[in-house]
Amino acid sequence: MPSPQTSSSAQRTHAKTPEEIVQLLDRHERWLRKVPGGIRADLTLQILSGANLSRINLRGAKLAGCDLSNARLVSADLSECDLFSANLSNADLTNANMKHADLRGINLRAANLTGARLDHADLRTGSLLGPAQDGAVSFVGSVTGKVDLQASGMKRADLTGARLTEAVLTGADLTDANLTDVKMMRCSLDGAKLMRAKLGGADLTNANMLQADCTDADLSGANVAGANLEGSDFSGAKIEGVDFSRATLSGAKISLSISTLAEDIQKIIRDHVAWADSHGRDGARADMFRRSFVRIDFTGVDLSGASLVECKFGSAVLRKACLTMANLSSADLIQCDLTEAVLNGVNLAKADLTMAEMAHAQLGPMEIRNRDGKPSGRFWPANLSSANLKRANLADADLRMANLSGADLSEANLTGANLDEANLSNAKLDGAKLDGARLPA
Repeated sequence: MPSPQTSSSAQRTHAKTPEEIVQLLDRHERWLRKVPGGIRADLTLQILSGANLSRINLRGAKLAGCDLSNARLVSADLSECDLFSANLSNADLTNANMKHADLRGINLRAANLTGARLDHADLRTGSLLGPAQDGAVSFVGSVTGKVDLQASGMKRADLTGARLTEAVLTGADLTDANLTDVKMMRCSLDGAKLMRAKLGGADLTNANMLQADCTDADLSGANVAGANLEGSDFSGAKIEGVDFSRATLSGAKISLSISTLAEDIQKIIRDHVAWADSHGRDGARADMFRRSFVRIDFTGVDLSGASLVECKFGSAVLRKACLTMANLSSADLIQCDLTEAVLNGVNLAKADLTMAEMAHAQLGPMEIRNRDGKPSGRFWPANLSSANLKRANLADADLRMANLSGADLSEANLTGANLDEANLSNAKLDGAKLDGARLPA
């Protein structure tokens, strides 16, 4: 934390009368217009709590340590102001202009900043020493000096290029806010609402964003190294160019594009898709072991025949993906989305599919063809032997002839599933939902 600053006028500041304040504001207006008699307003450490100052023009005024709590400052011009360690808690700053203002150490807790302009404002830490009280030095604002924006309303606010290092925005509403290129290192954004917010190029290094709502937000090119994003929702968010490898993502709703993988892995996948599309004439079959594809979005991708033994797919999206005859033995597919995926003849022996979403998935047999391409009349069943399918959703899934011997289907949802001719020897079905399921004779 930076060293506390002492106001040069702290010891001699006295409470101004309403008449003195009116005169001061009049002289400030003259100063702005550069006419005789104008003087820059200095309201350092003054108490203006609850004042109605809507639409006032205080551009460039000195308001360090000023108490403007509960004040009404709708559409006020506070651009380039010195508001170092000022108190604007619960203030109404709707559509206010605070562009390029010095807001270090400011208290904006529960303030209404809807539509406000704070672009390129300085909201870093800062503490102001005020007049001594009972022989002891007193702090104006927070002793920690961190900008307090807890529970503030900042819908549609413009914070482009603002510096918010270590600011506290717990529970703040930043819906539709512009946070492009903002500096938010070590910020606290737990529970913040960032729906549709623009965070392109934002620096969120080591920020705490637990349970934040970032649905449909634009984080293109943002830096989230060391950030704690546990439980946050990034559904529909733009995340091109974002490296999540050093962020904590436990419980977060997020799926990463294939383009976020290492280039050599991308090439293997491209070559495999070409191999599958050309029936082996072009490209090459993917053969990968213990690779990580955590949270990668493979929606609709053809990975049929790929060897992916012991690969990690935790929380990956594989909706409508084709994994026919693929080898996923001992793979980690915990909480993966395999809705409507085609997995006929797949090898999932000893795979972990705990809480996987597999509704309407096809896990039936693959018909074996002769060398001339004609049906042989023989079938290769899907192998899920000893697989962990606890609490998996297999509603309406096709599991005909599947090998489920030793599989753990405890509390799984098999409602409407087709298990005709499936091998369920030694399978655990404790608490499984079997309403409407077709079981082997």
